[in-house]
Amino acid sequence: MSSWEDEDSAAASAAATTDVELLKRAWRNEKAAPEILHFDSALVSRAREQIQLLEETLDDFTDNGVDDLVVSLYQMDLDRTLFLLRSYLRLRLQKIEKYMFHIANSEDLLSRLSQQEQRFAKSCKEIMEKHLEQSVLSKLPYGYDSVTRQSLSSTEDDMVPEPQLDTFVFCKTKSDVGAFQLDDV
Repeated sequence: MSSWEDEDSAAASAAATTDVELLKRAWRNEKAAPEILHFDSALVSRAREQIQLLEETLDDFTDNGVDDLVVSLYQMDLDRTLFLLRSYLRLRLQKIEKYMFHIANSEDLLSRLSQQEQRFAKSCKEIMEKHLEQSVLSKLPYGYDSVTRQSLSSTEDDMVPEPQLDTFVFCKTKSDVGAFQLDDV
């Protein structure tokens, strides 16, 4: 391996560890995973700090009359980072809304959420239960008036949507692993 390839791979690995790249990886993982993943609060707070720093830099550049091309490049970088952060948080909120009852019943899944997301999940669940109780469940006969069960004879929460954990998931390796066979289990 030549020294050029060593430098290129070192530069590529350093570039892959920037917060924007880590945020992009978290966004891709969240998008591909059937269930909600752990919230990376440190990464999100660093991304917010970077966004604030970029906004301040852009304000300084416009005040000091820096070239419009440089300003537009910084603006594109800011827009890209904002998009990634918003999309990542939006994906998480969509999963929370879709599986709110399932998440609320699992301590493991609740522990994956940030404090704000936990409050959001609790609020969504309470609002949905109240809405269903007032609009539908109060008009059903006794035994069929549960949000989570079809009837009293149900032994489990059979009306709670759960993520399909046995679906296909695509993976990308960081390095060549050669021929690899996954177990059928």
